[in-house]
Amino acid sequence: MKTIVWDIDDVLNDLMRSWLKDSWLPSNPDCHLSYQNLTINPPNELLGLKKKDYFKLLDDYRNSNKAKNMKPDENVVKWFEKYGENFRHIALTGRPNHTVAAAVEWVLYYFGKWIRTISFIPSSRPNIYMPIYDKSKVEYLAWLGKVDFFIDDEAKDVEGARKLGIQSYLVSQPWNNGKLTLLEILDLLTETA
Repeated sequence: MKTIVWDIDDVLNDLMRSWLKDSWLPSNPDCHLSYQNLTINPPNELLGLKKKDYFKLLDDYRNSNKAKNMKPDENVVKWFEKYGENFRHIALTGRPNHTVAAAVEWVLYYFGKWIRTISFIPSSRPNIYMPIYDKSKVEYLAWLGKVDFFIDDEAKDVEGARKLGIQSYLVSQPWNNGKLTLLEILDLLTETA
């Protein structure tokens, strides 16, 4: 049985779009940036924020009820219902430790029938020490060694996974040069089911 490793934020969920719509724009009504304008990630410079201030706002949102109630894409849920049992699934995210429990709860609520392993690479935050086992998702994937497919929105992680020989897909987002939508990627995975 083949194994798929899924990024959580901006792949299984719509974190950046939700944060912008539900948190940033309501508290910054003079900001006229749309989701499509977020051409860099993190977008702190586009928003006129220091990186640490942006991460504080994003992390607070990650732990909020609004983030907890984000709905996954209907197409993803339908795909899992139809084809999920044909694969093993792992969720892999890059988040600071204090926001991981919220992500785990979200994944298990929506995808726990299929995704039974959830791992994270700790994102650095001031005054929080975490031992470093893997510096990146790519290092984690190399350590794991049993991955057939990897799906993420970060080009550097997808490229690194490809160098490991993993069939990898970059989900198109405003901040990357991805050519495939998540729906198109699901169609490609279906061909291998």
